[in-house]
Amino acid sequence: MIRSTREALRDRVAALGTPAAKAVVDLVNRKGPNGAVACWGAISDEVKKSITDDASLEALWKGMVEDGDPRPQLVLLNIIKDRPKLVSRALQDQGNVSPVVRQALQALGDPKDTEAMRGFKTRVSELLAVRYFVPDSVEPENESKRRSK
Repeated sequence: MIRSTREALRDRVAALGTPAAKAVVDLVNRKGPNGAVACWGAISDEVKKSITDDASLEALWKGMVEDGDPRPQLVLLNIIKDRPKLVSRALQDQGNVSPVVRQALQALGDPKDTEAMRGFKTRVSELLAVRYFVPDSVEPENESKRRSK
């Protein structure tokens, strides 16, 4: 059985073993009204609120790099973008991430690179636009056009 992105994220965050990480895991596991599940926007808000220390964020970054999915990596880079120590640490993983994440790292490493920065901001905005999703309420072909309020 293949783990979903949500399960992989939940397991990586849970591995931090802190009460703050548990709050994120609880959000990822919880289903709201009509089966709504948290998407990147809501998950990002909870990570920003709950996981604030550099050591936990660095451990989470390492886990996300190991997992390999660029979406949580981009969301996490957006969270740490104003923390030079963490950005410097993330830059060390350029050879271990996908091209889209390398572009984001390039943007954070050189904010004057307007093309890389524009690409990073665009991708992050797309990811964070949806906060919750009710899987059965939207036809699959229309899912990418759905935006949360």
